[in-house]
Amino acid sequence: MKNILVPIGISKNGINTLAYAVSLAKHFNASIFVIDSYNATSTPAQISTAKDALNTKNFNRVKEMVQSVQKDSVDIKMVNYRGELVSGIESLDKEIGLDLIVVGPKSNDVNETLFLGKVSGRIVKKTSIPVILVPIDYKFSIPQQALFAFKKGSINGERSLSPLKFLIKTFSTKVNLLLVKTPGHENNRLEIDHEIVELSEGLVSSDNATVYQGVLEHFQSINPDLLVVFARKRGFFEKLMGSDVIYKKDFYAKIPLLVLKNR
Repeated sequence: MKNILVPIGISKNGINTLAYAVSLAKHFNASIFVIDSYNATSTPAQISTAKDALNTKNFNRVKEMVQSVQKDSVDIKMVNYRGELVSGIESLDKEIGLDLIVVGPKSNDVNETLFLGKVSGRIVKKTSIPVILVPIDYKFSIPQQALFAFKKGSINGERSLSPLKFLIKTFSTKVNLLLVKTPGHENNRLEIDHEIVELSEGLVSSDNATVYQGVLEHFQSINPDLLVVFARKRGFFEKLMGSDVIYKKDFYAKIPLLVLKNR
């Protein structure tokens, strides 16, 4: 785990999201790259140190946040990108390789009925980089128990489980598997990749209409401080995001949500 990206919008929670990422990076010995996710225009991506000043209002706003949380032990750089955000993230990923994105569920949206706003939703849906969604005002703590919920246990890429493996190695996080059997599930979905099983403390299965309902059913008994889901093409999480947003009535997490990209 070397490079963590933190998109910062105009939400007042941005400072808490950044502070969470800094604490995570300190444990991982990783570098942080901060990008402004609000009101971008079109110019190439450039990386500068947090000490460099660029004469734009938005950049200075983000810079002030960086300076307020920056610690000597964490390397923080700012990304100056004036263009479509997902394209900027992809460009940076090609340049340096991004291992993880840490973002708040609502970077710019103020709609209280939303769990996931449009900007964060596009990052989850359109990029191939794993994402941790940090709830509003959530303070970093070492994840002791994780609930990994899915309805298909196959792995499509070598990097799919990398962030979870790193969490387990760094924090000795215990992972509880939850296989949710949804209506019309196929038998081959019950075949769980051995890598997932080897990472876990145990497996329970549940018959529910959606993965989220399965999570709600087992949340109290496991009491996790990290929720893990897959984002697959045409998967549960993707289907929720037809318009790049997710409403609280359809999905909500009060703990950090790690979205693995199994594509």
